[in-house]
Amino acid sequence: MPTIPRWRRPIASPHLIRQTARIAVALLPLLTASRALAGQEARCAPRRSELAVEETLGLNLLVNRIDAWVFDQAWARVSFEDWSRNLDLGWEWDENAFGTNMFAHPFHGATYFNAGRSNCLSYWESIPLAFLGSWTWEFFGETYRPSLNDFFMTSFGGIALGEITHRVAATIRDEQATGSGRILRELAATLVDPVAGVNRLIRGEWNRVGDNPAEHDPGAFLFRLGVGVRGIQDDTTRVQTWSPMIQLDVRYGDPFTRDYRAPFDVFWLRAQVAPGGGGLNLIEGSGRLYQRALDHGGGTRHALMLNHRYEYLHKPVYQYGAQSVEMGLLSRWRLSERSRLRTRLSGDLIVMGAIDAPVAGFGERTYDFGPGAGATLELVLERNGRPAVTLNNRVEYLHTVSGAPANHIVAFSSLEGHVTLGRSLGVGVEFTGATRESRYLDAPAAVNSFGEARLFLSLTSFSGPRTLP
Repeated sequence: MPTIPRWRRPIASPHLIRQTARIAVALLPLLTASRALAGQEARCAPRRSELAVEETLGLNLLVNRIDAWVFDQAWARVSFEDWSRNLDLGWEWDENAFGTNMFAHPFHGATYFNAGRSNCLSYWESIPLAFLGSWTWEFFGETYRPSLNDFFMTSFGGIALGEITHRVAATIRDEQATGSGRILRELAATLVDPVAGVNRLIRGEWNRVGDNPAEHDPGAFLFRLGVGVRGIQDDTTRVQTWSPMIQLDVRYGDPFTRDYRAPFDVFWLRAQVAPGGGGLNLIEGSGRLYQRALDHGGGTRHALMLNHRYEYLHKPVYQYGAQSVEMGLLSRWRLSERSRLRTRLSGDLIVMGAIDAPVAGFGERTYDFGPGAGATLELVLERNGRPAVTLNNRVEYLHTVSGAPANHIVAFSSLEGHVTLGRSLGVGVEFTGATRESRYLDAPAAVNSFGEARLFLSLTSFSGPRTLP
């Protein structure tokens, strides 16, 4: 009797049972911790845990069927043999494009996470859903072998982007509004958090009047939209690219005006789109996971802060992205009644990062994956509660675990100024420089430098205290 190939073995095998058991055991501590920590957050009601899990798995089924039936993608036509082979062979590193791995997968992970948040689960209770959705997609959603880098990026990136979009959408909505204004707010919030928008529509909550959730009012909120031009130069080749630019800045909450209540109750987000210059060029976000005051209040404040950071930089001349945990000293110094200087000195651990380099890559991939560490020094001069001048210096180290054997060091420096011309209108300018040094095991070291300049008009909406103690 001929031997059955490993990839054709039936899915109901002892190996499948062992794999499932290992996953359950691995998630048990996380599930236990999430239950214990969830009580620290204010939550809506009723909690729909089972529905959140069903929606997470349903999202995978929906995306898979759309890819198979609408887009006729062969990799989406999975079978029991594919599932069995994936479970048997396990993880690999894929060769997908940088944007797919570093943005599309985290965005997908955010939908899993927000399946929990929109069903009244807390931040901590929603975390397992990001891992569950990512793991089931990798093993059962594609004919390809499960990708370890996708699992990391979808899960950790989905948590950060999911909580940010959840809170921004809650700020846009107004549960006490009525009429066409209410519908427009709900539509705008749905663009930010699609899962919550659809759930609210099905439940009839788009017109229901009630109390706003705690996330609706962070105490301080800054929204700044900039439109202008951006120029980038590769200092090695002297190649320059110019394009129009749209930039969005969001600052949610203030670490010194409201005590820590829940993860991401303070965060900042920046996104940049350059039509004709690569499209989506940048998404950076960082939300506090914990904070401890090191003072007793007053004009000068100090605090120890722990953040979850997500980065995606897809520039025409360089690419860099990372999921990291950041800890540092945050300070606020009183200069005058309306002026403050904020400083931040922090170090970070990169769970998984990616960077392109002259000899980087694995197969058709043109960038390396790996963990790392870094440090940041930032100074922000504020006028009337708004950032006016920002100086940022940062260095990151990345050790390749998939790609060309190398150690990469990248340093970022930026100086940004913003002048208010009226209540909302303003003009901004920013200069950014980046230097990357790649030290290869079997190739000569390479150093590249890049420069970027941005000039833009801005529209700013700000709510919060303009004068502080």
